[in-house]
Amino acid sequence: MKAYELLYINRNTLRIMSEMSLDASDIKYLGMYKDYTRLTAEGHKKAYIMQYLADEYSISERTIYRVIDRLSVDVSIQ
Repeated sequence: MKAYELLYINRNTLRIMSEMSLDASDIKYLGMYKDYTRLTAEGHKKAYIMQYLADEYSISERTIYRVIDRLSVDVSIQ
């Protein structure tokens, strides 16, 4: 498969991602976001969640806040 073919097949999804300023490299944070939503649903405090995720994924709390904000944006598919 050529790069053109991959882009052409996924053009609608990629267009939406581009319009929403979503970065495909954020897929590496999907597990972390899932853990965040689970811990939030369990009723843990945000400070505890951020510290836990920082330790678990070896990234800064500030990065976690930025990623959570980016992945929490509502996306309208039209």
